[in-house]
Amino acid sequence: MASITERTAYLRGLADGLNLDKEKAENKLLLEMLNVLDEMAQHITETDADLDELSEYVEDMDADLADVEEVLFDEDDDCDCCDHDCDCDDCDCDCDDCDCDCEQELSFECPNCGKTVMIKASDIDFDESPVCSACGEPFFVDVEDEDEE
Repeated sequence: MASITERTAYLRGLADGLNLDKEKAENKLLLEMLNVLDEMAQHITETDADLDELSEYVEDMDADLADVEEVLFDEDDDCDCCDHDCDCDDCDCDCDDCDCDCEQELSFECPNCGKTVMIKASDIDFDESPVCSACGEPFFVDVEDEDEE
């Protein structure tokens, strides 16, 4: 099926081919309706493009969030090299092969300056947004703060 812009262009071509007298009232109505259809088709095309861009952005955010969740909420807290549970706030495993997530670093791109900053997973405070070391601005704006303004 042809796109809506192609279909409105076809209707416009039909109207032009009829050589409608623009002074007749019924022709004025038809021509104005075609103008409205052209504008609607343009807006729909722009909205579709915006929706596609937004969907891609949400998919990227979802993938990033899944990575963060895997690092922060991974239920496999047992140290692979010994029989104790690693406490990510104070990992005292003496093994060289310890691969607990307490030392894993996450990369964040600052929405303010664009610099990519690495932050240890154990340093993330869920009550405060991490702050960019380059510009000093928080990475995430608190939604409640925006609503209060």
